[in-house]
Amino acid sequence: MLDCPNCHEPMTSQAVEAHGALRPVEIDACAACSVLWFDKAESLRLTPRAVLGLFEYIGRSGSARNVLSTGFACPRCTVPLAVAHDLQRTTRFTYWRCPNDHGRLITFHQFLREKNFIRTPSPAEFAKLRATVRQVSCSQCGAPIDLATDSACTHCSAPVALIDSEGVAKALHDLAHAASAPSATAPDAMRTALSDAQVNAIFDAERTRQPEGEHDLVAIGAAAIGALVAGLLRAI
Repeated sequence: MLDCPNCHEPMTSQAVEAHGALRPVEIDACAACSVLWFDKAESLRLTPRAVLGLFEYIGRSGSARNVLSTGFACPRCTVPLAVAHDLQRTTRFTYWRCPNDHGRLITFHQFLREKNFIRTPSPAEFAKLRATVRQVSCSQCGAPIDLATDSACTHCSAPVALIDSEGVAKALHDLAHAASAPSATAPDAMRTALSDAQVNAIFDAERTRQPEGEHDLVAIGAAAIGALVAGLLRAI
């Protein structure tokens, strides 16, 4: 069991499917810090079911409880990790890699970006958020964002983001289609259900009157959609 490069507490292992592997591979995760550790090329070898399973795990984990450090050491060889910037289709994401190729550390937020599960709110969605939620916490660094004046975090420059329910629905549809499951025939209904779950969860959170700045839109959306994903995965 590896220790988290951020809080140095033991990480938990998530057994997931990987292309080319005869048995599940172990992904190490720290829910308190919202980070994942992938040995070598494990992230690139994840099957669609594995990606959706990790999405469901992220949804159950909630918002990060620990602040990220400015630097990390490889949990395998203790060499300092190097910041890396990458591109998946048109989506840019960031992680930290071991110079000795032992693996890479990535936050939940950046993993969701890499897998195309995050999008920018539409103008109409932004207007509704500004009228209702007012202030949110940055899904990347946790700093407060005043929606009345800003559309991105003034601390780390990360834009306000939502879970892309269409991207999640497509991944579920593709997985169901490959497995010849009945849910493969209802992508529109699936997409609508996932989108409604996220919207309702965001505004239900506002009605609970949490202290300002504690609304992490990505975490709220991932929790709501992840609950549905868990049920759909069991049916596929």
